[in-house]
Amino acid sequence: MNITKLDINLNRQITLFEGKHKNNKDEKSFLLEAIHDYIVKNKSIQGIDIEIPTMDFSGDIIEFFNEAKRYKVSGGIYFLFSEDRRILNIGSTTDLFGRIYQKLMGKNGGSKADYYFSGYYAYVSFFNENNYLKRRVYEPFLINKHQPPLNYQYNYYNKKIYYEILKKAEEASQSSIYGLFGYKGPHDY
Repeated sequence: MNITKLDINLNRQITLFEGKHKNNKDEKSFLLEAIHDYIVKNKSIQGIDIEIPTMDFSGDIIEFFNEAKRYKVSGGIYFLFSEDRRILNIGSTTDLFGRIYQKLMGKNGGSKADYYFSGYYAYVSFFNENNYLKRRVYEPFLINKHQPPLNYQYNYYNKKIYYEILKKAEEASQSSIYGLFGYKGPHDY
């Protein structure tokens, strides 16, 4: 999908960016950067409506491991869902399979949040997008549109829920028999 001024309903925002086009960047790149910066600076997506591509994959964790390997080193935006199909986490990556695998297995370079949250995920969806600037706009836009509770970065709506769930998961892990030995559950063996 190519984002153009027509794809993005920027009735109010277009005037914010008119006349600020830098000669060393094409108009599309400038527009994408300006939208990202606007969302981050204002901590809001109010008035911005972006057409989102259709999903390239949607399924449960087993389907993901069986079918999604072809998306190794493909960039995109991923959505992680709970058992009742509520969006819990949204992210951007240059390697869809690798990053989602890390999130599902709780192995994100030592992030305790990913370690504790991995048990909450039951379903995965994603769309492929290799353009870095587009992913840079999609991620904060989608996080603030859907407000998933397990996102920290670009969470401009309520980090309290994130910390509450993290604390409960840590306490549950430490109080279980597995937690006494440094494991979070039987799947760690």
